[in-house]
Amino acid sequence: MTKAAGSPKRENLTEKYLVEKDKFEIEFQEFLEKNKHTALMVFDRAKKYGDRAELHHKPYGTWETISWKQLAEQMYDVSSSLLELGLREEQTVGLFSPNRAEWHIADLGALSIRGITVPIYPTNTTRETEYIVNDAEIRVLFIGRQMQYDRAYELLDTCPSLENIVVFHRDTKVHASDKRVIMWDDFLALGRNASHAKEIEDIHSRCHYDDVCTLIYTSGTTGEPKGAVHTHKSLFHNSWSVGGYPQGGLSDSDSTLAMLPLSHVLERSWNYGVMQMGGHIYYCEDHNEILEYMEEAATSVMNGAPRLFEKIYSTIYSGVEKASPLKKKLFHWATGVGDKAGSYRYHEKTVPLYLRLKYAIAYALVLKKVRGLFGKNMHHVNVGGAPLNPEIQRFFFNCGVIITPGYGLTETAPVIAMNGVHCLKFGSVGPLTPLAEARIEPETGEIQAKGPNIFKEYYKKADKTKEAFTDDGWFRTGDVGYFDEDGYLFITDRIKDLIITAGGKNIAPQMIETLLTEDLYIEYAAIIGDARKYLSALIVPSFDALEDWAQKRGLEYSSREDLVENDAVREFYWSLIEARQKDLGRVEQIKRFTLLPREFSQEEGEITPTMKVKRKVVEKKFADVIEGMYKE
Repeated sequence: MTKAAGSPKRENLTEKYLVEKDKFEIEFQEFLEKNKHTALMVFDRAKKYGDRAELHHKPYGTWETISWKQLAEQMYDVSSSLLELGLREEQTVGLFSPNRAEWHIADLGALSIRGITVPIYPTNTTRETEYIVNDAEIRVLFIGRQMQYDRAYELLDTCPSLENIVVFHRDTKVHASDKRVIMWDDFLALGRNASHAKEIEDIHSRCHYDDVCTLIYTSGTTGEPKGAVHTHKSLFHNSWSVGGYPQGGLSDSDSTLAMLPLSHVLERSWNYGVMQMGGHIYYCEDHNEILEYMEEAATSVMNGAPRLFEKIYSTIYSGVEKASPLKKKLFHWATGVGDKAGSYRYHEKTVPLYLRLKYAIAYALVLKKVRGLFGKNMHHVNVGGAPLNPEIQRFFFNCGVIITPGYGLTETAPVIAMNGVHCLKFGSVGPLTPLAEARIEPETGEIQAKGPNIFKEYYKKADKTKEAFTDDGWFRTGDVGYFDEDGYLFITDRIKDLIITAGGKNIAPQMIETLLTEDLYIEYAAIIGDARKYLSALIVPSFDALEDWAQKRGLEYSSREDLVENDAVREFYWSLIEARQKDLGRVEQIKRFTLLPREFSQEEGEITPTMKVKRKVVEKKFADVIEGMYKE
């Protein structure tokens, strides 16, 4: 294994955590014994912080705050209401809502009576939701807004287990005469007026970290979703790591913006960790308004998806290309100075005085505007779920925005490895977190994991559970990677997603797709080439950007179908593709492409709730288009 060129000498945290494993095991066990259970942990913090503000959201247009005391009171009301509705220990409750404070309150209130919560992505279709409700045997389903209600209401009659729907948003138009539908305020009042105090106290005495906490369904890129069974202990591993270790290092003065859906294991387990530390949580309900939320919330940390940074980066550079020659020159000078100063900081060296002065000017004139997009207090952003181009990571680093990529899966709760503010290496997903272990399988290069963060099983799928583990008990991630000599993990391929061309070359399509979708004008890319002579691509344009481009050039078109078939548009996209793939090997380069006239759709089964392309579905649905790209 070779060290990344130019990387600084850093403490090998992966090695350190293994050497000090016994110490960390004792610390983690003490943490478990002290906190016992996720809901009990939150009740304990509520006693400590009382009237201090904790949850912040704006579902009705202005920011509202819920204190620790109010959080605990409403959790208790949820527990009492669920008992009043007949829910019993170890039965399941669903959460089908965008991010808002009620999501956490309902989740924690259900956990408080040893219920099992099942998050459902707020963008799921009726059929996708029906599958999870039936598979998990959900009895009560918490609903966010009108869209979720409209998709879920019919399930009251089609899903045998489902008994009640509880609606968070007060403006949702519901079937008022249907007693199975309960509005949130009425639901809380039901519990407040019931007498379940003794029962709740008895249940609390039985709460334990080995209890099942949640079923988190995988996105289903390669088949039907599977419910990963996690205990409070496996999720607590992430909460514990958020504390005093280099990859986390938060305190009760920190605040986080919940941008990723709370149904995503990273956002959810991270927020448990923030609560454990006593920090504030702000909720972003609509990711399309993320820049507004970041400015208003001004949190110190958040989780983000690579797509956010790719689009901001592309938008910035697209704007520069349209700027006056003077502004363009100023931008490139400032980013050049930022890169020089950033190199010193990245390599943990003192920036020379002359360069500090130049950087101060560059920052004031240009770089500060990029930094300002993330709010005045942001000190770093965690990123996961897909690869992030190191060039983009370096650009934001030079502007004062530290992006800390990490790695994990739904089954690993999720963090296996993670960069931190003080343990950062561009292009890597960081060193392992304490007590998380990983090894590289020699023949395939697969990353295999072990530790207290690994899930228990797939719900009702013993055969799938068995397939997921090696004979000696290591979880098969399906990802290919390597550790460098500093103990930093690098992800290179996805085993199940490899394309093997007719010439026998193994190609990782995700790497090429990520390279393409970093462009402002490309929303999705699906690389084709398995058993083919060359690679081709299905390209979904970013239609807002493309239509703006076409309008400025006076192109006439009657529909999106007409637009994507325009010769000028095709020539433009070919120039984008060629620029993006110029540094790829010959066999990795796309030889033909087709622009699609519509976005990939979750409703059509073409993408997952986390916006990953379902390659097999897309290949089947666009089979004729694909064949057309291989006709001589």
